[in-house]
Amino acid sequence: MHYLEVFIIMPLFILAKQDWQMKLIDSRWLACPTFIACLQHDLPCLTIFVAYIVALIINRHLQEKFLGNGDLDILAAGACWLTGTDWLLWLTLACLLQLLLANYCKAEQLPFVPALTISFTWVIVG
Repeated sequence: MHYLEVFIIMPLFILAKQDWQMKLIDSRWLACPTFIACLQHDLPCLTIFVAYIVALIINRHLQEKFLGNGDLDILAAGACWLTGTDWLLWLTLACLLQLLLANYCKAEQLPFVPALTISFTWVIVG
């Protein structure tokens, strides 16, 4: 684990707690980590930004039935920190955790950010 990754992991844990309690997150916590990731990894920021905007438009068109806009914010920030295969591993682990949580909790709506946070930490540390 690189010392700069603390700048994304700590806000993710804060947002996971927020999502669990209020089913809502303050995505401004991701601004600094995303900026650091873009500088550190020399990413095509415009490509990520355009993909993010398209995902937001699609999400609005579908009336946010499946993913909230905060989840998309975290997915975009994660795309700045992880490579392609690690990003896919992150999403796969998050979905598996969410399925396990859904079977355990039996609630209609569950926050996705805690699963994203745990799986992101797992991918980064592992």
